[in-house]
Amino acid sequence: MRKRTAGKAFAILAASAIAILAGCGKDDSEKVYLDEIKAEDYVKLGEYKGLSVVQAPPEVTEEQREAYINYQLSLNPEDGAKEGDTVNIDYVGTMDGVAFDGGTANGQNLTLGSHRFIEGFEEGLVGAKAGDVVELNLTFSENYHEGMAGKDVVFTVTVNTIMSTTPQELNDEYVKGLEIGCSTVEEYRQYVYDLLMESATAAYEDEIENSLVSLLMESCEFTKEPPQAMVDGYEGILRENLTAEAANYGMSLEQLMSLAYGMDAESYTKEIREQAVRYAKQSIMMQAIADQEGLDVSEEELAKEMEEIVANTAYGSVDELKKDVDERRYRESMMAQNVMGMLRENAVVNEG
Repeated sequence: MRKRTAGKAFAILAASAIAILAGCGKDDSEKVYLDEIKAEDYVKLGEYKGLSVVQAPPEVTEEQREAYINYQLSLNPEDGAKEGDTVNIDYVGTMDGVAFDGGTANGQNLTLGSHRFIEGFEEGLVGAKAGDVVELNLTFSENYHEGMAGKDVVFTVTVNTIMSTTPQELNDEYVKGLEIGCSTVEEYRQYVYDLLMESATAAYEDEIENSLVSLLMESCEFTKEPPQAMVDGYEGILRENLTAEAANYGMSLEQLMSLAYGMDAESYTKEIREQAVRYAKQSIMMQAIADQEGLDVSEEELAKEMEEIVANTAYGSVDELKKDVDERRYRESMMAQNVMGMLRENAVVNEG
């Protein structure tokens, strides 16, 4: 895992109020909602229409396209993993049916033949394909550390992806096998370009929105600190997001913050708290703009949105969805999206 700079320590968390408000799951903690306060009591808005930002237009270079294609050619070979290939795996190690300490991890990259794992582990994954679940019955060596030496164990390994050392050949047959609506290499190259441009355009819009929020925060005068319970709620969301990321790497929050961000417990606790205050202020600022512009979300709009969610997800009904989603918090996120749409529509974007 590459260590991230302190200045971008929380880049994985959205930089705008919209994204932080997406943490709408229910819990039993005390909450303060925006409809319980008068936003103008907390913030004096600066100018928010016609804001000017500088942002380089989205682009896709030939090098980026080739890198993507080469990556795909090396990904998940049809004949399975071989020695020298790198597999990304989740695994659970058990002894007498019980998981043992240090025997479980998620999202681990392992090069077969590197001899990082106990004898038989890497060899047992040769020939496995992406998506396979392999059960390895192994024995720790006699000179393994005390308590585990000579013990029989079972590793249940899920192969997430395989990165091959011998890429497949890019030809029309390969392209047709992708089943993405392309029949020729030329069509595939255009498909990849369009895909990367779509991603670059989304990132471009995100950067513009982040810049707009930052400009707004700088221009506003916050006359009163946000309610403590509101800050506490955002702090909980931030911790939950970071803890989830840590779990993806098979780590604790403390381990992630140390390895990825170079922060000890005191440092990241302080950083999370500061970010929570900022997000609370951003949400209040968004509400103040919504109040002035008439951009609040009606009960009818919320109901329609929830019906659309049910229609496009595994939820069987709106009532079932409401068990998992805090309606009032979700309504706040819709309001923030309305505000961001208005800000973006009125913004002046100059090429950087």
